[in-house]
Amino acid sequence: MDVAITDLKPRELRIEFSSASASKINAIRRTLITDVPKLAIEDVEFHLGPIRDEATGKDYDSSTSMFDEGVALRLGLLPVPTDLGQFRRRSECTCEGAGCAHCQVMFSIDKKGPCTVYARDVTPLGDASLAILEPEVPIVRLGARQALLAYATATVGTAREHAKWQVAHAVGVSPRPHIKIAKKSGCTDACLKRAAQSCPVNILEFDAGKITVTDETKCILCWACEKSCEHGSVHVEPDTEKFFLQFQTDGSLTAREALRYALKDLKRRFEELREAVQAIP
Repeated sequence: MDVAITDLKPRELRIEFSSASASKINAIRRTLITDVPKLAIEDVEFHLGPIRDEATGKDYDSSTSMFDEGVALRLGLLPVPTDLGQFRRRSECTCEGAGCAHCQVMFSIDKKGPCTVYARDVTPLGDASLAILEPEVPIVRLGARQALLAYATATVGTAREHAKWQVAHAVGVSPRPHIKIAKKSGCTDACLKRAAQSCPVNILEFDAGKITVTDETKCILCWACEKSCEHGSVHVEPDTEKFFLQFQTDGSLTAREALRYALKDLKRRFEELREAVQAIP
């Protein structure tokens, strides 16, 4: 299998695989979606009862415009930066699930209305580098006498447990397209021009009676050009041994880190399967 990175950004990655099978690429896709771990807020403890502002002496009601469960759900979906070299699951931690700096991160929220509570108001206790990555995400609106005082705990998990732990999103696999242009008998310039103009991604250009392909890799395999030419001068077919894999992350891990973990995890699981098969008498 040959691998070529065609586009790499901190949160986006596009790879071309050659001499590969659809099953192998799909295994990578599924691992990226479900098995890459990250930190996400799991437990939220809300203050109950009145809240007093020490500066003004005013009392606020510990309530918001949403149920506490709705606020907790929104908090759980916030992207928390994750260093997999530092954090591990509670079940794998030396603290045996009691909770420590290697398996959980604590956050606090202390806001009084009227205002909108944003992700930037979810403050990590201790390490400022663990601040929420998208600070302008709105969480809840507070009225004039409303306040939100809460403590939240982020733990490591995977999307197999809940979608809030999903690192990779928009994970797509597509075969590499091949566009073949061969003008057939009876095909007119008007027919070829119509085929070129039907391309939704504008990678076909018609000039002087010929169609040229500007970037074959951008073809989305919609076959619009092929259907527009009734004489069969345009033919599009997917390659069965070359595939594109592209995905984005929520920022908790970089795209490179997510891919590396997915490949490492796949290797571990296949090694376990091999050892189990070899142990069969």
